[in-house]
Amino acid sequence: MKSNFYLYYGDDISLINNEIGKLKNKIGISGDIIYYDIENISDIVVESSTIGMFNPYKFIVIDTSSYFSSKKDMDISSLTNYFDNYNVNSYLIFTYGSSSIDSRRKLFKLISDKGVVKKLEANNEYLNDFISTYIKDNGYSMDMNSMSYLLSRCDNNIDNIRNELDKLMLYKLNDKVITRDDISLLTIEDINDTVFELVSSILKNNNEKAMKLYYNFINNGMDVSQIIAVISNQIRLLFQVKRLYNSGKSNDEIAKILEFKSVYRVKYLLSDCYYYSEGDLLKYLSKLADIDKAIKTGNGDGKLLLELFIAKKDM
Repeated sequence: MKSNFYLYYGDDISLINNEIGKLKNKIGISGDIIYYDIENISDIVVESSTIGMFNPYKFIVIDTSSYFSSKKDMDISSLTNYFDNYNVNSYLIFTYGSSSIDSRRKLFKLISDKGVVKKLEANNEYLNDFISTYIKDNGYSMDMNSMSYLLSRCDNNIDNIRNELDKLMLYKLNDKVITRDDISLLTIEDINDTVFELVSSILKNNNEKAMKLYYNFINNGMDVSQIIAVISNQIRLLFQVKRLYNSGKSNDEIAKILEFKSVYRVKYLLSDCYYYSEGDLLKYLSKLADIDKAIKTGNGDGKLLLELFIAKKDM
């Protein structure tokens, strides 16, 4: 729906800024964005009503934080009058950096009645659409699996995702096809990513990759007990995800409960434990506890026992 009035609100400012940029491009306005605070209503009305000297179109972004965060209402009668007789070449975009908004307030009702109100959330559909559009507009391609993998390694911040995409596009300047291997190579990896890959490889019976990742930990100075601890934590997390999923929780709900930055982490965890029951995962945890106990009591070669576990030769 095309309108001259918009209200974008949500917890992530980067999503709001992205939506503003999309709208400006869609309308086709080339001039600079004009910024105001809602407290300057009289100035906003004057600015919106007048025609620019060099460009008749105006794109005005108005921060409404002071309005919606205050319990005291303010007089918006001049704005209401403008909405009834507005300049068709002026576009007013109201923003509020919170997902909690009082829909009973006069300004909310005014924009709902005369324009477009949109709550912005970094859900699967929004992020997929952003990446697909950004990649396509720049002449590149990326399959869905690689897209999901990128999101699993990033938080839901659009600015961060855009920075990672810019880095990947610069790297693949020649063939313009971004793959999962490119993402693994260039995006920032921490120990949690490596543990994720290790446990994923164990569960998917990719013994060669699992052993390679295991020896990377050894070569980086981690002892066997530390490796057991991080593998156990990851499998425990898989168990939590599996139990929540089996209880009927959606991916978005699971991500919120477990405080994940990205819902795509849930998707990957579920794919890893798809063929495993909660009981199977508990057996893995029990076996790791046995290996750890054997090390601490001196009743076994911890390194050998863990290698047999990783290779699934002792399950």
